[in-house]
Amino acid sequence: MKSRWFVCLLASVVVMLAVDRSVAQGSTLLVDNFTRDSRLNTNLWTPNSTFLDALAGASSSPPASFVSPELTFGHRSGMRMAGPTEDYQTTGVQSLATFTPPFTVLAYVTGDHGTADLFEIFLANPDLTQFLTVTADVNPTYDGIWATAPNISEMWQLGEQFSPSISPALYTTYQVTIKVDTQGAAIAIVENLAGTVLSTVSNLETGTGPFYLVLGQRIGDAPEGSQVADWSYVTVTTP
Repeated sequence: MKSRWFVCLLASVVVMLAVDRSVAQGSTLLVDNFTRDSRLNTNLWTPNSTFLDALAGASSSPPASFVSPELTFGHRSGMRMAGPTEDYQTTGVQSLATFTPPFTVLAYVTGDHGTADLFEIFLANPDLTQFLTVTADVNPTYDGIWATAPNISEMWQLGEQFSPSISPALYTTYQVTIKVDTQGAAIAIVENLAGTVLSTVSNLETGTGPFYLVLGQRIGDAPEGSQVADWSYVTVTTP
């Protein structure tokens, strides 16, 4: 418990530094430091929408059902998300705003426990024809961090594993960066808290949007059980 508390505290400190850095990088389109929130900021996010229902359907084969996210907030953990417990379930919170490239998404997230996709970042346009996903899967069959886009595979497929391959570690905070340029070409990067690049994917042709941002998780065909992840901080910026 002590080491887990220290990880949460260290993540909170890094988040504070990230806030200052993201503002310096360019125009800020969205920023939410979940470690300062006591509830979901409904000026920025929604936990239920017809878009989330459609996204859930597209995220698994056979189509998943959307389950409302179970959200709790703490100054150490940030936004703790749970919800899916059975096969073919997806949950998440959706940005109210859409974002048109070029932009950069930066998120700090920690997997707590689970059997499948502990956390997943979705970027998708309203009709789901353009998308990019970054998924941390702890199912032994698919263990790794994966990304997909229309030029790689369907949304419900894991797509391409980051290179070099990495196994998502529990109670470890990852910094996930997604950069989408004006033409819709994207790169995704996973770093540790020290800013060391662990793995990347660079051949993602996601499209030009506009895109909703969804912070979520899901279970496809995997052992049943609760998926839990802590989101510390997220921002969307332009150059």
